[in-house]
Amino acid sequence: FWEHCTKDKPARWIHYLPGSKQVVSQLTQQGVTTIDEIPAGTKLSPVQRRVKENVEWVSEKLGAMLKTVRFPVHHLDFETVMLAVPRFPETRPYQALPVQWSNHIEQDHGDIVHHEYLHGEGTDPRKQLAEALLESLGSKGSICVYSPYEKSVIEQLAEALPLLRTALRALVKRIWDLHPIVRDHYYHPRFDGSYSLKEILPALVPSMGYDDLAIKEGGHAASQYYRMVFVETDWIERAKIQAALLAYCKRDTLAMVELRRALMEKA
Repeated sequence: FWEHCTKDKPARWIHYLPGSKQVVSQLTQQGVTTIDEIPAGTKLSPVQRRVKENVEWVSEKLGAMLKTVRFPVHHLDFETVMLAVPRFPETRPYQALPVQWSNHIEQDHGDIVHHEYLHGEGTDPRKQLAEALLESLGSKGSICVYSPYEKSVIEQLAEALPLLRTALRALVKRIWDLHPIVRDHYYHPRFDGSYSLKEILPALVPSMGYDDLAIKEGGHAASQYYRMVFVETDWIERAKIQAALLAYCKRDTLAMVELRRALMEKA
């Protein structure tokens, strides 16, 4: 109900200020309702300061940070499902189980290859998913992600699969998170204080979005996956859901490819 409850709030509402909520609390007590009203001299973090100034900003270090990536660059995204009642041995209620991944691989000469995996059966997905993932990621190149989530999923897979533990832990060392690079080295007024992938994409890559997809966000993807595997019996409907899930996860990793390219142009 967030959109419903905030529909009458101003576009630059003070609660959209990222970072410490203690600062927001202090400002609201002073009667500040929008980010533009924050008094001069207020102690803000660098990120909060950029949101207040609300102008496009490019760090001198952006290019150097982007060039730390190693080719071939793997752009990885997982989708998970959380089952209230555990269905598989050694799992707990609401444990995030990875059921899908997408990997766009960019070579140093610019060519791109796409790999994907979706577990379509009502069985424990982890072993088959991990084996396919290891084959796709190989042993070379950075693994570009846009949050700490992918790292935590790989670490949980390593704990659950002793025979693949060494290989999976080796992947963690190759993870290259694009999120802190954007957060610390670039800002655009269209971010509206948010650094989520879906918020920053329209500002940097206007031609890309999620509006044309049947599934547009992770929560919907999880519920549709559950429906496809454990509820739906019509094979045509299952095929539709499968296609929608693959398209959504594929868009997330292609977005990272285009985001890196757009940032290099800005740098």
